[in-house]
Amino acid sequence: MMYPIKHKISVLLLGYVLLCIPACKNSLAEDKKTKRTGTVNSLINTAHLDQITVPVAFSNGTSAAGLYVYTQYPAYTPVYATGEGFACVDDVARGLLFYTRSDQFATDAGFREKAYNQIRFVLNMQSANGYFYNFIETGNVINTSGITSVNQANWWSWRALQALTEGVLVVKSTNPALAAQMDVAIQKLISRIKLELVNTPRTTAVYNGITIPTWLPGGSDAGATLVLGLIPYCKTTDDPIIKNYIRLLADGIVMMQAGDATHFPFSCIISSGVSWHAYGSEQAHALFEAGKFFNEPAYTATAKAEVDHFFPYLIQNGYLASFDLHLANGVYTASNTAQFAQISYSTAPLILGVLDAYDLTGDQKYATMATTIAGWYFGKNPARATMYTISTGRAYDGIVSPSSVNMNSGGESVVEALVAMQRISNYPAIKASIINDL
Repeated sequence: MMYPIKHKISVLLLGYVLLCIPACKNSLAEDKKTKRTGTVNSLINTAHLDQITVPVAFSNGTSAAGLYVYTQYPAYTPVYATGEGFACVDDVARGLLFYTRSDQFATDAGFREKAYNQIRFVLNMQSANGYFYNFIETGNVINTSGITSVNQANWWSWRALQALTEGVLVVKSTNPALAAQMDVAIQKLISRIKLELVNTPRTTAVYNGITIPTWLPGGSDAGATLVLGLIPYCKTTDDPIIKNYIRLLADGIVMMQAGDATHFPFSCIISSGVSWHAYGSEQAHALFEAGKFFNEPAYTATAKAEVDHFFPYLIQNGYLASFDLHLANGVYTASNTAQFAQISYSTAPLILGVLDAYDLTGDQKYATMATTIAGWYFGKNPARATMYTISTGRAYDGIVSPSSVNMNSGGESVVEALVAMQRISNYPAIKASIINDL
């Protein structure tokens, strides 16, 4: 299986983590009991998010807050990852998206302060070149050299950009001084993108018979996250250079689609190289956003095709983790197919893409599909295990096999679940259907 190194370490932790299906089933039983008492009216519980929030004091005197990357079952004590650290931009930025998208941000000063502290974390992790370091280590020392932390054009820089460009729009009215700092950080990264990436030639390469655009920074998955960060920036600046660059990225993502409605891999958008992997597959979500932004039907059609044909294939096959593709004589075949590990970061992007299709069309089939996929969190998965517990707010780190679950609950898993539940909560009928199924 292909995982970013961060996910590899999470899987390696399974060597000393209790793998426990009964505990997951007990969690579902607790949610069902709570529902019977009539107290389940929300899918969102931030109790565990609060538990894994950790104060961070930077050397410049800034007080901020991060999220523990790993916490270990059953006490959920923090786990330090050697070579990485205890908190990272990639997860904190996710948290910011959750906080600043919430209606509670406008009404709850304490809730806003949690967001502000995480904004300060992200801002202080930016390097002189505009990119972001990812991890902070014991002693609040920034990890400047680790392969998953170095300041370069990579996932964590794009995630930071998305959190800042979305978040600044709501922070401006509540904390203008902090919003000004966010704008400076955004412009610093945009300048680096213009310097290093916007003029990337439209070249291609062929691997396993498949033509791949080489201008996507890290693949279509990372490129999708970058698109999601650049669109809010352009909505406020109308920057023509960046608008053209978004088109370049979106065109590359479109090129990564393989198969069609009746031929494998059924309009799947390849993630990176010739591999598809479930984690971080926000390509459909990004193309729906690009389609709206540019009023470009080609982007929307590509996204909708993946939702219509590939997502049902995943559901019918008990979800998948990854596979590699080969193309010969016009026929795609797969190798190295893996069903596990299945993680929250694999499921949430599917929910976002399906709900985008629902917003676009109003077709009830997408509401039904969203309910089905959300069921993965509540026991409708190959392990029949509860992966997100409303009563505690915990999301577990992954399904390892039909009989094994990683019961750790760290930042990525928790926030991805909360972001998914937050989006679902915008649709009362879908939310009610999920609660009724508990």
